[in-house]
Amino acid sequence: MSAAGLADLFSLYSAFPLLASASFSADSPASSGSSTSLSLTTDSLSTEPALLLKAFSSIFSDNESSWEAAQTISRNAREEIGLPNTASLGYGEILPESVFTIMCEIKDVHGLERGGVVYDLGSGSGRVLFAACLAHDFRLSKGIEFIESLHNAALRNKNRWEEHDVVTPEEGGPVDRVEFDFLKGDITKITSRALSPAPTVLFCHATLFDDDLFDCVQVISENCNPGTFFVMITKPLRTVNSTGMVTGIETLSYKQYRMSWGHTTVYLQRRMKTNE
Repeated sequence: MSAAGLADLFSLYSAFPLLASASFSADSPASSGSSTSLSLTTDSLSTEPALLLKAFSSIFSDNESSWEAAQTISRNAREEIGLPNTASLGYGEILPESVFTIMCEIKDVHGLERGGVVYDLGSGSGRVLFAACLAHDFRLSKGIEFIESLHNAALRNKNRWEEHDVVTPEEGGPVDRVEFDFLKGDITKITSRALSPAPTVLFCHATLFDDDLFDCVQVISENCNPGTFFVMITKPLRTVNSTGMVTGIETLSYKQYRMSWGHTTVYLQRRMKTNE
């Protein structure tokens, strides 16, 4: 590898420490098997999200871990429980490359520090959380999913992650592993409307959420700590309530991102800090 290539690689390791345990080859394509060594080509070193996508694809390379498989699981589960047309339980996914770009914005523009807790409300097969944890070294990742078969799919994907032994070298300390906690549950049943431990970043694919479910997410978000980031798909959290009162949520940006069904708007929002 050239000196310039080595410099790029060092810079990449600094920006994305989760990949510091991966092996790179200038000649070998990305691994399509279950090897614990992520073999990536150097042609994507200049574009971090592209490199992360190769790592993600290496871990979740089989059809059973695809978003299409999760969509089928969701449809079959809704038919089994007699809720085939329940919009709030429909399935769609923000694709990993979009997650990487969003996480880059939160880190580079808004100064997200290493560590912290990431949540996904309606986490499906967990792919959004795995992508987020490739792009940032969270200490804990938590998903809450109502449909049991999707929850089970997330547990299988967790096994895939652990088989690849994806690790985070803490600055000045030993190599650490992000902890994943997938819960089978109903977010409307969170009695205190407060997540524990408190999230640092919260993803919510609210595209098909009905009013009651979205209102629940709104209350949960308003109970989060100041500085918490919210990644809202299609529907933004309310910044002003029906009586004209400020909710304490601010919108940082909104952009079009690629989803499993096409492009849609993602709102990056934040719980306002107490001095704002």
